[in-house]
Amino acid sequence: MLAYFARLIVFAVVTFTALPLSADWLCNFCNSVARDTKRRNCWPAPFVCPDRQTVRAPFAIMVNNGWRRQNMLGDSYFEPTTGQLTETGKLKIHWIIFEAPEQHREIYVHIGQTNDETQARLATVTAQAASLAPQGEMPSIMQTSISDESYPADRTNRLLNLYKSMKDAQPPYLPAPSGQSGGSSTGGSTGQ
Repeated sequence: MLAYFARLIVFAVVTFTALPLSADWLCNFCNSVARDTKRRNCWPAPFVCPDRQTVRAPFAIMVNNGWRRQNMLGDSYFEPTTGQLTETGKLKIHWIIFEAPEQHREIYVHIGQTNDETQARLATVTAQAASLAPQGEMPSIMQTSISDESYPADRTNRLLNLYKSMKDAQPPYLPAPSGQSGGSSTGGSTGQ
């Protein structure tokens, strides 16, 4: 048994003297053990934030696409013959400039049938936005090719005009009671 330990010691001395050892190998070893232990103890936490960001990324894209569709002026917001904005288009630009959240104050113009029509739409919208926007707060105006799936502006104009006419109308009221109608004036029943 003593011969076995002697051989083991000789082998260890020969092996360690043959390897070039740096002065801080023990320190590096201890640091790596401590680092690995800390990583294992807090395991899921470092990976939760990237996972959450990956899950939330599609929602941010959907929100941006929703605002792009909400702030889009499609074909129905322009007069078909003149290419000028309808009243609904002007009101929508007003809403975008003054009421939309600040980070979403961008105007999107749906592309026309021709490039000239698109440029005319952009010029009309730019002029309208410039006349409404406060000094130095001009929203960005961009063209977009996403589909224009909305109510026709003439229907929206009719609803707006109907709303305005209803606002000036008399409020509804019930006619005054005329005579007795078989019921008790106290509203209760006799139970007979």
